[in-house]
Amino acid sequence: MVYVSESFLNSSHGKIECVACHQGDPDASDKADAHKNIIALPSDNASVFCAGCHSDISARSASSLHSNTNGYFKRIENRLGYSIETNAQLMGKFNAECGKCHASCGQCHVSRPVSVNGGFLKGHLFGEPERDNNCTACHGSRVGAEYLGQNEGYAADAHRYKPGGSHCTFCHDGNEMHSSGQLFDYRYSDTDMPRCEDCHDDVKSTNEYHQTHWASESTPSLSCHVCHSQPYKSCNGCHTGGAGITGNSYFKFKIAKNNFNLETANRTYDYVTVRHIPIVPDTYASWGIADLPNFSSEPTWKYTTPHNIQRWTEQTDTRTSGGSCSSKCHKSGTYYLTTSDLEDFEKDANKNIVLDEEINH
Repeated sequence: MVYVSESFLNSSHGKIECVACHQGDPDASDKADAHKNIIALPSDNASVFCAGCHSDISARSASSLHSNTNGYFKRIENRLGYSIETNAQLMGKFNAECGKCHASCGQCHVSRPVSVNGGFLKGHLFGEPERDNNCTACHGSRVGAEYLGQNEGYAADAHRYKPGGSHCTFCHDGNEMHSSGQLFDYRYSDTDMPRCEDCHDDVKSTNEYHQTHWASESTPSLSCHVCHSQPYKSCNGCHTGGAGITGNSYFKFKIAKNNFNLETANRTYDYVTVRHIPIVPDTYASWGIADLPNFSSEPTWKYTTPHNIQRWTEQTDTRTSGGSCSSKCHKSGTYYLTTSDLEDFEKDANKNIVLDEEINH
């Protein structure tokens, strides 16, 4: 059997009749008739086809970041001045492009995501998402390449080689993936998202750097990534209508002020790593939106958690001759996001996160 393995037939899902999920006509002898009105991806409607056995998860999954695009709508609304969700024409364009990347239950647990051409993982067997076939199949260009060390000149994430740590689900567990049931309009607001401190809180005061920038309440606090990330990919210029990234991608490491309203998620660091997103005023020109009147309502350099952690990084490696935090970071403008890093059209958007004052003083 090409699509269904014998092991699937012996599994709990394999004991369910095909038509219970896929419908069609079980009594038809002709293939075309048997497949009439068939539902190829039943988990796209989890509340109907998954809820019978997985009621709690299916109820919550509607608010999962993999199932909805609420955060994207909010970003467009802020910059545009109105929501596109009530505009059928704009929603049609959105769903045809931006909205097609999100995944249903089956695209994580049975097959590769449709956006990367699908394909069963193990003959229809249901199981835990696979890093390469599911997670990095969608999140490969930045997260996957960083984590696996596929960017020339940069090492793989230190966690990749830890026993049990090579799977994305080691940090990103089912509670986060399936959602708490709360609908967030900014992904980092989700309190189920992992933080480095979840595993490493025991080293909070083990060295002077942690004591100064993590444990102390009298000095500015840094996100762990500020010290332990390598340069990561940023992009410029994205356009709808099939154009995609019209600018360029490049590797940078940038620190900015944490003015991203993340107190509820306990991400209250004073300084964080930021990554440039490819939004420009005419990103949605092909949709009939010539510009974004409120473009400056959102920074174009956004809070980020690169997946390229190393114990020693260029900005913190004090083992080299003359190396110190003072010379490597505090007295260097290289790592700070400043106005000089910005195009004219985005300067106002990022005025609350740049570190010009810190450089000048």
